[in-house]
Amino acid sequence: MRTILKLGLLASIALFLACSASSKTTATPEEIAAMEKMISNKQFEIQAQWAQPMATQSLNSIANSGLLPPGSTASQIDISGTGGYFRMVGDSVMADLPFFGERRMGGYYNQNKTGIIFAGIPKDLSFSPNKKGVGQTMRFTISEKSEGFQVIVQLYPNGTARLTVSSTHRTNMWYQGNLSEYKEE
Repeated sequence: MRTILKLGLLASIALFLACSASSKTTATPEEIAAMEKMISNKQFEIQAQWAQPMATQSLNSIANSGLLPPGSTASQIDISGTGGYFRMVGDSVMADLPFFGERRMGGYYNQNKTGIIFAGIPKDLSFSPNKKGVGQTMRFTISEKSEGFQVIVQLYPNGTARLTVSSTHRTNMWYQGNLSEYKEE
């Protein structure tokens, strides 16, 4: 009986270690070099695929009424067909991302531009290595009209990215998307 317990415990530990080791992000030297080149050239784009709004009662009500796109939930919305993007071109950044959340403060409102939209030269721009695994973290602030944004962009060599956008007027939003080199059209 003790042998079976020891073998079961040993198998559980081995399974735990195998699962935790496989979750680490690995990247080839070519992928890392390509990502580093995009960052040093300041020429990259993120095509947003998923929006992750802050869960609120009103957003849950919208999700329960069936108004979100198919395959979406209140915590993860498929935005792959919206054309939402974030770009860095030289010293400028620009974004046009759909917004699903609550406006927390009054101010400028344009019914034709309800998303998170900004363009310009960011303030306090910095790049640093990601704390976990490979990749880079970009941080900056930028203002558009009366609204200010604090943005954190995590770039990964496997071609994915994660954006966190905090606004002075709205609830926080997170986005996931595909990272690629930006080529002007």
